Amino acid sequence: MKKIIITLSLLVLLFALPARSHAGSSLEIVLWDSLMGAGIGALAGAATLAFMEHPNDHLERIAQGASVGLICGLGFGIYEISPMFYTTTSPSGKKERVYGLRVNIPLQ
Repeated sequence: MKKIIITLSLLVLLFALPARSHAGSSLEIVLWDSLMGAGIGALAGAATLAFMEHPNDHLERIAQGASVGLICGLGFGIYEISPMFYTTTSPSGKKERVYGLRVNIPLQ
């Protein structure tokens, strides 16, 4: 009974409290770059099999290439969205760099 109550309360928290997320497009970029990196890495790992005497003994190179490509794609995706971490738009519409924590409270 306790597990059912906890599960229902978590479901209510997840679905009943609406919140708009502005990170969807940024995370989509990181996900896409990671998947593309994994695909390119898997192809590169498969290409190295042509230089082996017994390719069936070295199939782990495909997974190794995919994992290296995934990590590189993840790094590139984070680099690609990094300007959103340190820029903000002032009320006048000018983009400014932010170093550290900054809080804007409009008084009207």
